[in-house]
Amino acid sequence: MCLSASPQMHLQKAGMPVQRSYSSALIHRRTHVHLQLTASRQVLCRSTGVRPPHILTDEEAKRKEPTAGEKGFGVTDTNGPLSMEVTEESELAQLKQLQALTRSQQRQILEHQEALASLHAMIRETQEAQLQQSAAKQSVKQNGAARQLRPFDAQLQMADRRSIGLYDARFHSTSWGATPKDHRVLPKRIILVRHAESQGNIDHFAYSEVPDPQICLTDRGIEQAQEAGEKIKKLMDSDGNPYKLYFYMSPYRRSSQTTEAIASVFQEDEISGFQEEVQLREQDFGNFQDQEGKKHEKAERMRYGRFFYRFPNGESGADVYDRMTIFEDHLVRDINAGRYSKHTSLVLVTHGLAARIFLMRWFHWTVEQFMEVYNPPNAEPVVLERVPSDEASKPGGGCTWIHTKALYRLTKEAKQIMKGCSDDMCSTSAMLTGVRVSDWIEED
Repeated sequence: MCLSASPQMHLQKAGMPVQRSYSSALIHRRTHVHLQLTASRQVLCRSTGVRPPHILTDEEAKRKEPTAGEKGFGVTDTNGPLSMEVTEESELAQLKQLQALTRSQQRQILEHQEALASLHAMIRETQEAQLQQSAAKQSVKQNGAARQLRPFDAQLQMADRRSIGLYDARFHSTSWGATPKDHRVLPKRIILVRHAESQGNIDHFAYSEVPDPQICLTDRGIEQAQEAGEKIKKLMDSDGNPYKLYFYMSPYRRSSQTTEAIASVFQEDEISGFQEEVQLREQDFGNFQDQEGKKHEKAERMRYGRFFYRFPNGESGADVYDRMTIFEDHLVRDINAGRYSKHTSLVLVTHGLAARIFLMRWFHWTVEQFMEVYNPPNAEPVVLERVPSDEASKPGGGCTWIHTKALYRLTKEAKQIMKGCSDDMCSTSAMLTGVRVSDWIEED
């Protein structure tokens, strides 16, 4: 027998069970891990009410039967170093899972707390607004006829403007969609562009041989479209803010070519999308247009009335008005839903009569007013700008009750382009009293 051999080796050779000794450091480490697991279980239970998977205590671990692998190695002491290391690894893994779960639940609790805080803030703001309205009503009652109110002042103090015979878009058929709570989600500008010079503009006989939707731009027309893009870019850059453009275009070839030339001026990240809209097409004058026949029809139109005369196999101005109404209704819903927020502007590439009828429908022109206005020139941007400032359009601001269309007006430059358009026709009447948005909104 080798005298240098340890007693444990002699016991192993004799086939007797080994009673192993553990280092104090290993015992301390396992105790520390178990305490961490216990603390994590308690935190998780308190914060979430969820009971995590059960962790074996020391007493339960002692009573646990040894695994087949442990028996194969002849380990009879299940609390020896080998079993202790296995248990320690599993406890460390469970500890990490519990810590990750605890962090996730704590994040959710913080998010819920933030949402509740926002809700409470909104409730407080609503209550304060109601108190202010009540105080204003009481003040009006006390002062009586001694105090004279402007129409706009009276409306601001009324919870329901319909009670004094005035329009309130909050009760429109589209409900909250008709009046966004924060008008900064609306597009900054709506820009109308008639297509650039086409073959049909310089040769009317082209319509007798080429289908109207297939008429192309001239070389000069392509240059005009690029110049229009430069004008729009200069206008957008003048704000000093990042921006995006969203294009709507007629499916006619001359319109799509104009759109491509305008878009070529901008960077890819400055364009958010393109959408073809059949409702923006030119008025249908029939199929292939016989020149002699068209002369007779146009003379007949003058006797019948330009707006209501319907060309054979084609449309009247009133027909174009009907489809433009459908287009604008869908456009306003998309606008109110925030589809074009974050400094987005719209560019509508269309045709002369279609652009004029768009403005007629948007600003509620009469037929007589419409007949006084001329079509815009080729490739000249006609800009509708958003009227109110950001402060006026925030919840509780001075224009939160107004319909979306009333929040836009033609710029001075656009008025000059649209020959025959008077000052009264450049914005929408917002109230039945005749007071207009531009009378009380400050200039941006």
